[in-house]
Amino acid sequence: MLKLIMEWLRNIIDLSYYFTFFIKSNQNSIRILIHHDIKSDEQINLFKKQINNLSKEYDFISPKEFEDIIKSQKLKGKKLLLTFDDGFKSNRVIAESVLKTNGIKAIFFIISDFIGLKTNSLNYSKIIRNIYPNGPTLNELSEPMDNDDIQFLINSGHTIGCHTATHKMLSKITKASNLKEELIDSKDNLEKMFNIKIKHIAYPFGTFESIDKKSLKLLSESYEFVHSGLRGNNLKAQKLFYRDATNTETKTTRLKAFLLGNADFIYKNKFKTLKSFLIDTI
Repeated sequence: MLKLIMEWLRNIIDLSYYFTFFIKSNQNSIRILIHHDIKSDEQINLFKKQINNLSKEYDFISPKEFEDIIKSQKLKGKKLLLTFDDGFKSNRVIAESVLKTNGIKAIFFIISDFIGLKTNSLNYSKIIRNIYPNGPTLNELSEPMDNDDIQFLINSGHTIGCHTATHKMLSKITKASNLKEELIDSKDNLEKMFNIKIKHIAYPFGTFESIDKKSLKLLSESYEFVHSGLRGNNLKAQKLFYRDATNTETKTTRLKAFLLGNADFIYKNKFKTLKSFLIDTI
């Protein structure tokens, strides 16, 4: 029954694109896309088509341009920032084969303790289970990037963000020392490893339930940009940001409907609550 309801809602979202395109297509927006592991040839080709389709209606901006817009609060047009979570080896392939060709710069959110792990190691097993709590499928047992891969991204002009140390659900961590390891020590390790400054962090999972006041307080003190996984327009956002999760199989009309804001109402009140957490931490 639940599957039928979810499919019905997806179909409504698909249809909403056609009803709202002419009303919303010229509205200013700045939205952030989330991708993860894109590794098969078929997925890469679908990703190329997705980027080409979106480029007809949106301007892809660099992380630096995103930061400047947020700080100045000056925006005209429809902007997209591309991000990738977790730090899988496929991220470098995408950067070389697709992003470079299209002149797109992205943020790559890296799980610091995941870097360079062998897929048969115990630490890899622990972290991959954190990424996929219901158990990874064989197709999801992907190799993480190593230091050389990440350095390549940096040298290519991309931005590295933090995605915690081991991708644990932050709202379930009770010990302050463990929270510090996930959020602060991971940042310090990445900065020392690659001689860079980390400004951005993305919540693992990014759902409303995964974000709590304690972790948000620590993040707001240590990072300039905190990324959730709640859908929305970042036109007036500060410190805490919306992101739109997608994948290569997402229908074009559905993705464009999301980017027009047709599902934002689902997340609006939840985001207000999270912003109140942020205010309480100041």
